[in-house]
Amino acid sequence: MLNHGRVILRLEKARRELLATDPGDKEKLLAVSRKVDKLIVEYHRTKHDLRTGRLRLEDNCTCISLV
Repeated sequence: MLNHGRVILRLEKARRELLATDPGDKEKLLAVSRKVDKLIVEYHRTKHDLRTGRLRLEDNCTCISLV
């Protein structure tokens, strides 16, 4: 999992890409929209983990407490 700041930067980049995508190109619009959706979910996961003091390990997605 990426750190919270990096997720925000990737989300903003994808959002700008979505806004710049031609509305007539439905396939590209759908692909970029899905990318934004995934990054929004990742943003909320990292935000939740920061508030609860949990660290999510990438290799097996196990959560451990830092406390």
